[in-house]
Amino acid sequence: MKNSLKNKKVIDNLFTKGKSTMVGNVLVKVYDGTPGFVFAVSTKNFKRAVDRNRIKRLMRNEVKGIIPTKSVAIVYVGKEMPKKTGIRNFILKIVSD
Repeated sequence: MKNSLKNKKVIDNLFTKGKSTMVGNVLVKVYDGTPGFVFAVSTKNFKRAVDRNRIKRLMRNEVKGIIPTKSVAIVYVGKEMPKKTGIRNFILKIVSD
């Protein structure tokens, strides 16, 4: 993905100084910095990497085509595997705000 953040300092600033919003089972952190996305899923809630990677893939597919103007972290904090339509609804609410 072209719009993903890789720099550790940028990601640390995003998580420490960013403003957070909760939309359903998705936590969104936004910070005025290098534009890009970071996707995360809790290891505590999903032990298997296959499950975490699937959730991140669903989130990445939903933001495809959106060009960010700020640093954005999208963290799935739910305890059960989401459905594709559930992720789509959360992302649409985030984008509309």
